[in-house]
Amino acid sequence: AICFLQRAPTLKGGPRFYRIAIEGNLFGEWSVVFEWGLCGGNGTRRIRLFSDLRAASIAADQSRNRMLSRGYNRA
Repeated sequence: AICFLQRAPTLKGGPRFYRIAIEGNLFGEWSVVFEWGLCGGNGTRRIRLFSDLRAASIAADQSRNRMLSRGYNRA
């Protein structure tokens, strides 16, 4: 599952993106991949590992809700 969010340009900088993806890995764990940065740029990436899909989904939902409260919109 992938969620892509964008925020309009502000006085501090250009348009920004935030991407959240839930992916299975080779070891039977679940990875939640967070990527963020300026649109058109490389951005920053962080990966968190979870032992089950439910915990990964909860973490991804919490992050999505936090970014929506900070002014990001679904793309």
